[in-house]
Amino acid sequence: MLSTAPRLSAISRPDALAASGQSVGVLRPVGVPGAPDCTVLTDPIRLGNGHVLAELVDRAVLGRHTLLMGDEGVGKTRLLEALAAVVAGRRVLLDGAAQARARRKYVQMPQTPGEAYTLVYVAEAGPNGRLVDALAKAFHGLGILALPGIPPQMRAGACDEYDWAEVKKLLRTVDERQTAVVESLHDLAGGGRAPRLLVVLDALDRASPSQGLFLREIQQRATVIGAIRSLPQSRSLRTFIATFGQIHVEPLGDAHTAALFEYFVSRYAVACADRHHYRREVLRRAEGNPAILRAMMHDGAQSKLVTEQDVRDLQSRDDAPFFNLGLVYVFFLIGLGALRVLMIGVRNTDLYIVLTLVTVLGYLVFRVFRVLFMFTPRPESK
Repeated sequence: MLSTAPRLSAISRPDALAASGQSVGVLRPVGVPGAPDCTVLTDPIRLGNGHVLAELVDRAVLGRHTLLMGDEGVGKTRLLEALAAVVAGRRVLLDGAAQARARRKYVQMPQTPGEAYTLVYVAEAGPNGRLVDALAKAFHGLGILALPGIPPQMRAGACDEYDWAEVKKLLRTVDERQTAVVESLHDLAGGGRAPRLLVVLDALDRASPSQGLFLREIQQRATVIGAIRSLPQSRSLRTFIATFGQIHVEPLGDAHTAALFEYFVSRYAVACADRHHYRREVLRRAEGNPAILRAMMHDGAQSKLVTEQDVRDLQSRDDAPFFNLGLVYVFFLIGLGALRVLMIGVRNTDLYIVLTLVTVLGYLVFRVFRVLFMFTPRPESK
């Protein structure tokens, strides 16, 4: 929860949600810089891609469905978290390069009554039961969940009276909760689209084809902001995603990656035997991916001293693609069986059956223990 705005008292008008900017949903746990329990992995700092955040906010204000696309760990989730913070009232200062691209100094959203937005954040769009539960719980927190036998003008009071555990007893099945979510959206939007409701669906590529109808219902009633790593294989989901505008999230530039490294070194007192060598290898391995950089810096922060051996371990990690020896093994078994059959003829039925079984069992061994057949050549020193 990024906002401590008071709970809504009524939803009789579609714009009642926008009485004050707020974000609801289970966001990723973040630490407080300087606190004992804050680590490199939970530190809320976000550097780079400020122009992407500015474009995302602009599209959200215009009510345009938008997808963030990029590799895993490139920073899509942190951009969605930043969007949630902006909706809740935070004003984000952009760096110089982002200011030039976004043509502004700050990123912010309206906060006055009647103009503010409400954001519902869902960490994973699949499976369907998890998505439905997350939306139903968020709508319950906002006081707009359609409960059985409760008229729209009394839902806020009913949601205050019943906690989430009691609501789950009233709406026992996933289908019942999904129906309640759809009814809530329909009543809130008045048959159209709620103008100031943003539904953020992270990891949208984990949705299944069976969720298509429910996702389209959400899309018709609210502005949907999502994040995916790549286009899904399902044709129905591809058709659904084709209705979104797309923003590609690129890896961080050298300046931002270096600044992130220096921040973690100073904030978490990472001691290095050779700081220059450690910095060079971390930046080389991260390749602008902040999640990879955080993982490597977390290992360094947990140890008392990053030694030369630790840096060499980073350097020796394999970047070369795997070579699958399993296929060689399988074809060898097939060839051996065929050769034996040709040598003895096909009249010896018992031996033919034995060789066939050996070939099949050999293939099953490969399928079960295929990891053992993955060979990786050692890269040259760089």
